[in-house]
Amino acid sequence: MNLSTVSTFKTLQNNNSKLKKMNNNQLKKLQQTLLGIIDDIDYVCKKYNLTYNLGGGSALGAIRHNGFIPWDDDLDINMPRKDYQKFCEVFEDEFSEKYWLHTPEKTKDYGLSFARVRKKGTIFRSREDLNNTEEAGVYIDLFIIENTYNLAIMRYIHGILSLMFGFLLSCRNFYKNKKFYLEMVKDNKKANKVFKIKTFIGFLVSWMSVDKINHTWNNINKMCKNNESKYVSVPVGRKHFFGELYERDKFCKTILHEFEGKNRMLPVCIEYDAYLKHMYGDYMKIPKEEDRETHIFLELEL
Repeated sequence: MNLSTVSTFKTLQNNNSKLKKMNNNQLKKLQQTLLGIIDDIDYVCKKYNLTYNLGGGSALGAIRHNGFIPWDDDLDINMPRKDYQKFCEVFEDEFSEKYWLHTPEKTKDYGLSFARVRKKGTIFRSREDLNNTEEAGVYIDLFIIENTYNLAIMRYIHGILSLMFGFLLSCRNFYKNKKFYLEMVKDNKKANKVFKIKTFIGFLVSWMSVDKINHTWNNINKMCKNNESKYVSVPVGRKHFFGELYERDKFCKTILHEFEGKNRMLPVCIEYDAYLKHMYGDYMKIPKEEDRETHIFLELEL
Protein backbone atom coordinates (compact mmCIF):
# COMPACT_ATOMS: atom_id res chain seq x y z
CA MET A 1 0.00 0.00 0.00
CA ASN A 2 1.28 3.45 -0.95
CA LEU A 3 1.29 5.61 2.19
CA SER A 4 2.45 8.80 0.49
CA THR A 5 -0.17 11.53 0.90
CA VAL A 6 1.44 14.44 -1.01
CA SER A 7 -0.72 13.96 -4.12
CA THR A 8 -3.79 13.16 -2.02
CA PHE A 9 -3.68 16.54 -0.30
CA LYS A 10 -3.16 18.38 -3.59
CA THR A 11 -6.22 16.83 -5.30
CA LEU A 12 -8.50 16.15 -2.34
CA GLN A 13 -12.03 17.44 -2.50
CA ASN A 14 -12.99 19.50 0.54
CA ASN A 15 -14.91 17.51 3.17
CA ASN A 16 -13.95 19.72 6.09
CA SER A 17 -16.33 22.52 6.98
CA LYS A 18 -13.46 24.75 8.15
CA LEU A 19 -11.83 24.79 4.72
CA LYS A 20 -12.81 27.18 1.94
CA LYS A 21 -12.28 27.00 -1.80
CA MET A 22 -10.37 29.79 -3.52
CA ASN A 23 -12.08 31.74 -6.30
CA ASN A 24 -10.37 33.15 -9.40
CA ASN A 25 -10.20 36.71 -8.06
CA GLN A 26 -8.52 35.54 -4.85
CA LEU A 27 -6.12 33.39 -6.87
CA LYS A 28 -5.01 36.31 -9.06
CA LYS A 29 -4.42 38.54 -6.03
CA LEU A 30 -2.49 35.77 -4.31
CA GLN A 31 -0.27 35.29 -7.36
CA GLN A 32 0.51 39.02 -7.43
CA THR A 33 1.50 38.89 -3.77
CA LEU A 34 3.76 35.91 -4.47
CA LEU A 35 5.49 37.86 -7.24
CA GLY A 36 6.37 40.59 -4.76
CA ILE A 37 7.88 38.01 -2.42
CA ILE A 38 9.95 36.27 -5.09
CA ASP A 39 11.25 39.65 -6.30
CA ASP A 40 12.60 40.33 -2.80
CA ILE A 41 14.09 36.83 -2.51
CA ASP A 42 15.70 37.22 -5.92
CA TYR A 43 17.12 40.62 -4.88
CA VAL A 44 18.79 39.10 -1.81
CA CYS A 45 20.15 36.14 -3.76
CA LYS A 46 21.67 38.39 -6.39
CA LYS A 47 23.11 40.78 -3.80
CA TYR A 48 24.84 37.97 -1.88
CA ASN A 49 25.58 35.73 -4.88
CA LEU A 50 23.36 32.89 -3.68
CA THR A 51 22.21 30.05 -5.93
CA TYR A 52 18.57 28.97 -6.21
CA ASN A 53 16.16 27.71 -8.85
CA LEU A 54 12.44 27.44 -9.34
CA GLY A 55 11.16 24.04 -8.28
CA GLY A 56 8.27 21.74 -9.13
CA GLY A 57 5.20 23.45 -10.52
CA SER A 58 6.91 26.84 -10.47
CA ALA A 59 9.59 25.57 -12.88
CA LEU A 60 6.87 23.95 -14.97
CA GLY A 61 4.96 27.23 -15.04
CA ALA A 62 8.04 29.15 -16.13
CA ILE A 63 8.73 26.82 -19.06
CA ARG A 64 5.16 26.07 -20.18
CA HIS A 65 3.42 29.37 -19.37
CA ASN A 66 6.27 31.90 -18.93
CA GLY A 67 4.95 32.41 -15.38
CA PHE A 68 2.49 30.78 -13.04
CA ILE A 69 0.54 27.74 -14.07
CA PRO A 70 -2.75 29.67 -14.42
CA TRP A 71 -4.48 27.71 -11.66
CA ASP A 72 -1.46 27.46 -9.32
CA ASP A 73 -1.61 29.06 -5.87
CA ASP A 74 1.99 28.71 -4.72
CA LEU A 75 5.60 29.32 -5.66
CA ASP A 76 8.46 26.96 -4.76
CA ILE A 77 12.21 27.39 -4.93
CA ASN A 78 15.17 25.05 -4.36
CA MET A 79 18.41 26.22 -2.75
CA PRO A 80 21.66 24.37 -1.91
CA ARG A 81 22.26 23.91 1.82
CA LYS A 82 25.34 26.18 1.85
CA ASP A 83 23.43 29.01 0.18
CA TYR A 84 20.37 28.38 2.36
CA GLN A 85 22.40 28.85 5.53
CA LYS A 86 23.72 32.17 4.26
CA PHE A 87 20.25 33.17 3.05
CA CYS A 88 18.79 32.65 6.52
CA GLU A 89 21.41 35.01 7.96
CA VAL A 90 21.09 37.82 5.46
CA PHE A 91 17.40 37.71 4.56
CA GLU A 92 16.28 38.60 8.06
CA ASP A 93 18.80 41.45 8.13
CA GLU A 94 17.41 42.78 4.86
CA PHE A 95 13.70 42.17 5.34
CA SER A 96 12.85 41.39 8.98
CA GLU A 97 10.24 44.16 9.04
CA LYS A 98 8.49 42.81 5.95
CA TYR A 99 8.68 39.03 6.32
CA TRP A 100 8.77 36.15 8.78
CA LEU A 101 11.29 33.43 7.97
CA HIS A 102 10.19 30.04 9.27
CA THR A 103 12.78 27.26 9.30
CA PRO A 104 12.95 23.66 10.56
CA GLU A 105 15.95 24.66 12.68
CA LYS A 106 14.49 27.57 14.63
CA THR A 107 10.70 27.76 14.32
CA LYS A 108 8.97 26.11 17.28
CA ASP A 109 6.31 23.45 16.68
CA TYR A 110 6.83 23.92 12.94
CA GLY A 111 6.28 20.41 11.61
CA LEU A 112 7.74 21.22 8.17
CA SER A 113 11.20 20.28 6.96
CA PHE A 114 11.62 23.15 4.49
CA ALA A 115 11.71 26.89 5.06
CA ARG A 116 8.94 29.40 4.39
CA VAL A 117 9.21 33.10 3.68
CA ARG A 118 5.91 34.59 4.88
CA LYS A 119 4.75 38.15 4.23
CA LYS A 120 3.68 40.21 7.22
CA GLY A 121 0.36 42.01 6.95
CA THR A 122 -1.22 39.14 4.98
CA ILE A 123 -2.91 35.88 5.96
CA PHE A 124 -2.90 32.60 4.07
CA ARG A 125 -3.64 29.79 6.52
CA SER A 126 -3.63 26.30 5.07
CA ARG A 127 -4.02 22.84 6.60
CA GLU A 128 -0.41 23.15 7.79
CA ASP A 129 -1.30 26.22 9.87
CA LEU A 130 -3.86 24.73 12.22
CA ASN A 131 -1.96 26.04 15.24
CA ASN A 132 -0.42 29.07 13.54
CA THR A 133 -2.54 32.18 14.05
CA GLU A 134 0.18 34.79 14.56
CA GLU A 135 2.57 34.36 11.61
CA ALA A 136 0.43 32.87 8.85
CA GLY A 137 1.25 35.24 6.00
CA VAL A 138 1.31 34.44 2.29
CA TYR A 139 4.38 32.28 1.72
CA ILE A 140 6.96 30.91 -0.67
CA ASP A 141 8.39 27.48 0.15
CA LEU A 142 12.17 27.08 0.11
CA PHE A 143 13.29 23.48 -0.38
CA ILE A 144 16.87 22.66 0.61
CA ILE A 145 19.12 20.91 -1.90
CA GLU A 146 21.30 18.56 0.14
CA ASN A 147 24.72 17.15 -0.60
CA THR A 148 24.84 13.39 -0.70
CA TYR A 149 27.62 10.86 -0.95
CA ASN A 150 29.51 9.81 -4.07
CA LEU A 151 29.91 6.29 -2.64
CA ALA A 152 26.76 4.33 -3.54
CA ILE A 153 26.42 2.47 -0.23
CA MET A 154 26.73 5.69 1.78
CA ARG A 155 24.23 7.40 -0.51
CA TYR A 156 21.82 4.50 0.03
CA ILE A 157 22.18 4.66 3.82
CA HIS A 158 21.71 8.43 3.70
CA GLY A 159 18.54 8.00 1.65
CA ILE A 160 17.03 5.26 3.80
CA LEU A 161 17.56 7.26 7.00
CA SER A 162 16.04 10.33 5.37
CA LEU A 163 13.00 8.41 4.13
CA MET A 164 12.47 6.82 7.53
CA PHE A 165 12.46 10.04 9.53
CA GLY A 166 10.52 11.92 6.86
CA PHE A 167 7.81 9.28 7.08
CA LEU A 168 7.83 9.43 10.88
CA LEU A 169 7.44 13.21 10.81
CA SER A 170 4.50 12.93 8.44
CA CYS A 171 2.84 10.33 10.68
CA ARG A 172 3.52 12.38 13.80
CA ASN A 173 1.83 15.38 12.16
CA PHE A 174 -1.13 13.18 11.24
CA TYR A 175 -1.54 12.12 14.85
CA LYS A 176 -1.22 15.68 16.07
CA ASN A 177 -3.92 16.88 13.64
CA LYS A 178 -5.90 13.63 13.48
CA LYS A 179 -9.38 15.05 13.98
CA PHE A 180 -8.96 17.67 11.26
CA TYR A 181 -7.27 15.37 8.74
CA LEU A 182 -9.68 12.46 9.17
CA GLU A 183 -12.64 14.76 8.61
CA MET A 184 -11.08 15.79 5.29
CA VAL A 185 -11.29 12.19 3.99
CA LYS A 186 -14.41 10.92 5.73
CA ASP A 187 -16.10 10.27 2.36
CA ASN A 188 -13.00 8.89 0.62
CA LYS A 189 -12.62 5.23 1.58
CA LYS A 190 -9.13 4.72 0.17
CA ALA A 191 -7.66 7.94 1.57
CA ASN A 192 -9.40 7.37 4.90
CA LYS A 193 -7.65 4.03 5.29
CA VAL A 194 -4.23 5.52 4.54
CA PHE A 195 -4.84 8.47 6.88
CA LYS A 196 -5.85 6.13 9.71
CA ILE A 197 -2.72 4.00 9.26
CA LYS A 198 -0.47 7.07 9.36
CA THR A 199 -2.36 8.40 12.38
CA PHE A 200 -1.79 5.11 14.21
CA ILE A 201 1.93 5.12 13.41
CA GLY A 202 2.03 8.72 14.62
CA PHE A 203 0.47 7.59 17.88
CA LEU A 204 3.22 4.96 18.30
CA VAL A 205 5.92 7.63 18.02
CA SER A 206 4.01 10.33 19.90
CA TRP A 207 6.48 10.04 22.78
CA MET A 208 8.72 12.14 20.49
CA SER A 209 7.71 15.74 19.85
CA VAL A 210 7.14 17.06 16.35
CA ASP A 211 10.20 19.29 16.78
CA LYS A 212 12.40 16.39 17.90
CA ILE A 213 11.59 14.30 14.83
CA ASN A 214 11.87 17.32 12.54
CA HIS A 215 15.28 18.33 13.92
CA THR A 216 16.51 14.75 13.60
CA TRP A 217 15.36 14.53 9.99
CA ASN A 218 16.94 17.89 9.18
CA ASN A 219 20.26 16.77 10.71
CA ILE A 220 20.16 13.53 8.71
CA ASN A 221 19.46 15.37 5.47
CA LYS A 222 22.49 17.63 5.94
CA MET A 223 24.89 14.91 7.15
CA CYS A 224 27.01 14.97 3.96
CA LYS A 225 29.34 17.98 4.23
CA ASN A 226 30.90 17.69 0.77
CA ASN A 227 29.77 20.80 -1.10
CA GLU A 228 31.42 19.46 -4.26
CA SER A 229 29.74 16.03 -4.24
CA LYS A 230 28.64 14.67 -7.62
CA TYR A 231 25.11 14.03 -6.37
CA VAL A 232 22.54 16.14 -4.58
CA SER A 233 19.00 15.43 -3.44
CA VAL A 234 15.86 17.32 -2.42
CA PRO A 235 14.74 14.84 0.25
CA VAL A 236 11.80 16.98 1.41
CA GLY A 237 10.41 17.30 -2.13
CA ARG A 238 7.30 15.50 -3.36
CA LYS A 239 9.30 12.52 -4.72
CA HIS A 240 11.52 12.27 -1.62
CA PHE A 241 15.21 11.38 -1.43
CA PHE A 242 15.73 8.85 -4.23
CA GLY A 243 13.02 10.30 -6.44
CA GLU A 244 14.74 13.69 -6.34
CA LEU A 245 18.35 12.57 -6.65
CA TYR A 246 20.28 14.58 -9.25
CA GLU A 247 23.76 15.22 -10.53
CA ARG A 248 24.90 18.53 -9.07
CA ASP A 249 26.07 20.04 -12.36
CA LYS A 250 22.75 19.29 -14.04
CA PHE A 251 20.52 20.52 -11.23
CA CYS A 252 22.33 23.33 -9.42
CA LYS A 253 23.58 25.19 -12.47
CA THR A 254 20.90 27.54 -13.75
CA ILE A 255 19.72 29.62 -16.67
CA LEU A 256 17.31 32.54 -16.49
CA HIS A 257 13.77 32.29 -17.83
CA GLU A 258 10.93 34.76 -18.15
CA PHE A 259 8.37 34.66 -15.34
CA GLU A 260 5.25 36.84 -15.59
CA GLY A 261 6.81 39.41 -17.86
CA LYS A 262 10.08 39.90 -19.68
CA ASN A 263 11.34 42.21 -16.92
CA ARG A 264 11.35 39.33 -14.44
CA MET A 265 13.92 36.63 -15.26
CA LEU A 266 14.16 33.85 -12.70
CA PRO A 267 16.53 30.87 -12.57
CA VAL A 268 15.58 27.34 -13.59
CA CYS A 269 17.98 24.39 -13.58
CA ILE A 270 20.04 24.17 -16.74
CA GLU A 271 18.68 20.69 -17.55
CA TYR A 272 15.09 21.75 -16.99
CA ASP A 273 13.72 19.49 -19.74
CA ALA A 274 15.05 16.32 -18.07
CA TYR A 275 13.96 17.61 -14.66
CA LEU A 276 10.40 18.36 -15.74
CA LYS A 277 10.05 15.07 -17.64
CA HIS A 278 11.19 13.26 -14.50
CA MET A 279 8.70 15.15 -12.33
CA TYR A 280 5.69 15.29 -14.67
CA GLY A 281 6.22 13.13 -17.75
CA ASP A 282 4.79 14.93 -20.79
CA TYR A 283 4.95 18.26 -19.02
CA MET A 284 3.85 20.41 -21.98
CA LYS A 285 0.46 18.69 -22.07
CA ILE A 286 -2.23 20.70 -20.29
CA PRO A 287 -4.07 18.49 -17.76
CA LYS A 288 -7.85 18.17 -17.81
CA GLU A 289 -9.63 20.49 -15.39
CA GLU A 290 -10.69 17.62 -13.13
CA ASP A 291 -7.04 16.52 -12.78
CA ARG A 292 -5.74 19.91 -11.64
CA GLU A 293 -4.78 20.69 -8.07
CA THR A 294 -7.49 22.03 -5.80
CA HIS A 295 -7.06 25.26 -3.80
CA ILE A 296 -8.51 25.12 -0.32
CA PHE A 297 -7.59 27.18 2.71
CA LEU A 298 -8.59 28.08 6.25
CA GLU A 299 -8.19 31.85 6.04
CA LEU A 300 -7.08 34.30 3.34
CA GLU A 301 -6.47 38.03 3.63
CA LEU A 302 -4.39 39.91 1.08
